[in-house]
Amino acid sequence: MNNKSFRLFASILVILLIFAQVRLGAKVPAKLRVLTGDSVHLSIGIPHDNDTTDDYIIVRKQYALSYNKNTNITNWVSYELNSKWYGDAPRYSGSFISDTSLPIDYLRVKHTDYTNTGFDRGHLVRSEERTDNDEDNKSTFLLTNVIPQRPDLNRGPWLNFEYYCEDLCKKQNKELFIITGPIGSVCHIDTNSRVCFPVSCYKIVIVLDKNQNILDIKPSTKIIAVLMPNDIGIRKDKWEKYKTTVRKIEKLSGYNFLDFLPDDLQDILENKIAE
Repeated sequence: MNNKSFRLFASILVILLIFAQVRLGAKVPAKLRVLTGDSVHLSIGIPHDNDTTDDYIIVRKQYALSYNKNTNITNWVSYELNSKWYGDAPRYSGSFISDTSLPIDYLRVKHTDYTNTGFDRGHLVRSEERTDNDEDNKSTFLLTNVIPQRPDLNRGPWLNFEYYCEDLCKKQNKELFIITGPIGSVCHIDTNSRVCFPVSCYKIVIVLDKNQNILDIKPSTKIIAVLMPNDIGIRKDKWEKYKTTVRKIEKLSGYNFLDFLPDDLQDILENKIAE
């Protein structure tokens, strides 16, 4: 490439990036844009609803999340996933960890808040999905990355869908952008706890090829959305049974997803049910 061609290429790239930045910020509340900064885990958007007072944003190297001070669980977790995040780090062997980064007046949920409640401490970012090093793996045991899940969900179709995402990364070399969280809440998981448990749990996965990013998303891009009941008796269900649309999850959760994408592209992707 000669100097003239390189300058032309660079100019086009700058224009595209400026356009992307304008699109990225256009529909997101200014408060959230300031809090989230520039994180790969928020490449496809910052989920938001009409009330930001119950969205305490935490951005980590491993993932980004919104925590709800009223339900004492996370509203959503958003993260990138590809083969580089997997490795040989052993699973953290300690208790689940209270998140001391929360404001002092927030309830800092403890490991024992889940004990003998009938609920699993359900990872949103799966432990195995952060095994490149010990620090990454330990971060998944912070209780802001955990919601109460019935064992039949956590160890059944939810886990099997996590296995599917792992295969996409390791066997098909895909780049995933994932948003996951709870819908609805019933307080409390037992009489001694202020932790609420969700009625259902969702996961939205955009599937790209290795090294692709938001600018590569198009109408034909694969998107998988699942909505699973947080209930007993579903352990043997196939995860595919719970495929749905992003639009339905938006309606039930009140959150707007994929807002960094153009409106017409959002409309197409958010109404697709994965084949």
